[in-house]
Amino acid sequence: MSAVWWRLPSAAGDRPTYLAHALALSALHGPGPWPEGGNPLPDEQPQARRKLIPDAVLDGIRTQHTRAHVSECSGTAGASELVDHLQTLVMMQPPTTTALQRLHDVAVAADRPLGIADNLGRSLRDRDLPADRLRQVGVWLAEQGTRRSAVAVGVILLGLVGDLRDRELLLLLGALEDLTLYAAVALARSQPDPDQAVFELARRVDGWGRIHTVGRLSHTDDPAIKAWLLRGGYRNRIMDEYLAHTAATVGDLASALTPNTVDEALLDGAGGILTALCRGGPAGDIRGYPAGPWVINRYLTHVGHRPPTLGRIRIVGTLREFIASPRAAALDWTAGERTRLQNVCDALTAQASWRQLVYQGLNSDDPAVFRRAIWPAETLGIPFADRTRTHLRNLPNDWNLWYSLVDGTDDIDGVLLLAAELLPLAELVTGPSLEVGAGSERPEHVLDLIVSRLDAHPGKGWPLIKVALSNSTIRNRNMALNALDAWTSEAVPDEAQVAIRDALPIEPDNRIRDRMRQLLERWAP
Repeated sequence: MSAVWWRLPSAAGDRPTYLAHALALSALHGPGPWPEGGNPLPDEQPQARRKLIPDAVLDGIRTQHTRAHVSECSGTAGASELVDHLQTLVMMQPPTTTALQRLHDVAVAADRPLGIADNLGRSLRDRDLPADRLRQVGVWLAEQGTRRSAVAVGVILLGLVGDLRDRELLLLLGALEDLTLYAAVALARSQPDPDQAVFELARRVDGWGRIHTVGRLSHTDDPAIKAWLLRGGYRNRIMDEYLAHTAATVGDLASALTPNTVDEALLDGAGGILTALCRGGPAGDIRGYPAGPWVINRYLTHVGHRPPTLGRIRIVGTLREFIASPRAAALDWTAGERTRLQNVCDALTAQASWRQLVYQGLNSDDPAVFRRAIWPAETLGIPFADRTRTHLRNLPNDWNLWYSLVDGTDDIDGVLLLAAELLPLAELVTGPSLEVGAGSERPEHVLDLIVSRLDAHPGKGWPLIKVALSNSTIRNRNMALNALDAWTSEAVPDEAQVAIRDALPIEPDNRIRDRMRQLLERWAP
């Protein structure tokens, strides 16, 4: 059967496609990264409650924490039904809109394409279906799809039977971070220059998208990609710790820091990599990096020959804490070398020019400069709580400023007084809802932060706890119950018991209702 007479009709209906959404974002923001990774997606209902854990996060957790890749996530039932429909469709002469829409619906029903990708490819190879027609179906799903699963299946097909013609489509859709994982695998499989193709996508994404793409560059020999990894390619809005080890090893940080002179971007990138490696986290860290002690030494040597910046002061302080910690003892260096490097860090941070720069940052009227000075100030033991309060009077909803104040002072009473003064507490008594409450940009997030610390201060903060109990977000109500759970029965005011009894009948979350009942039972005489 000739492919000349085999043409796919356009999709029927007026639902927005993922491709149209990506094109609109590209017109507004360029190739990427796009705000929020391209969210909200076109199939999200504006008034509907969003998923507690988005699909992109679930895919990221599965691939990063279970060591599974798309090709290793197997599902049989969904793949078998899809292949049956694909076989029927590609044998049609010509295909009908109804058949294509049915395929779209079957792909949507698969729900989690990550779980069927491997079996889908295996089954298609076993049936030896015409690749040119399968590719056209993949393009149709990718371009006409209105649901994530259907578009993802189209992208998977292009990874199996696509070619150079599909590069721009995969890059465009891959810039939507809910599809980046699928697009990265498809590019790596279908393009003649897989590293370059994935590299191009990596620069268009952040968050989980950056994690997925950089993870697929772990065997690259391309000098440009290595240089990019060391100078910031590892950075992402989830956690730099996911990619720092890849950057250090694949980018060969040790060799890059060997010369007596290095560029500023490399030095700052190296500092970020070392910070992430020393913090540890969900991926490889300093314990799996044998060159770590030598690289730390080289970094400190280079920094000692450069003017200070707030970022470098923070990094040197972080390295100093790590070198002195028990975790550092497991690395391949002598006690004498550790002592020497601690002394190097101390000598650098003790320099008048370094401390003066921190004081200048703390005294800045620019809140962005002040924020950058907080961590170096903490590292050097320079107090800044009074200046934080000054900035909060102008920016009362700034979560980061509140965080530095709450966790940087022992004066919880002063924090509570300031919160009562600056937060619109009456407006936060909204009544309960099923809104999760994750975020850091609204006053309820500030309330969450403060109340979440009150379990360490039993008996304090009832006015804020009372507001949190009546707030719309699940997090605030949970934090309020955590705080009250730390109180002794004798310390609980009658007002608290009345508030929980009043809240219980209207609480929409089952787990919170159970917690409220348990508290009331514990407090009963």
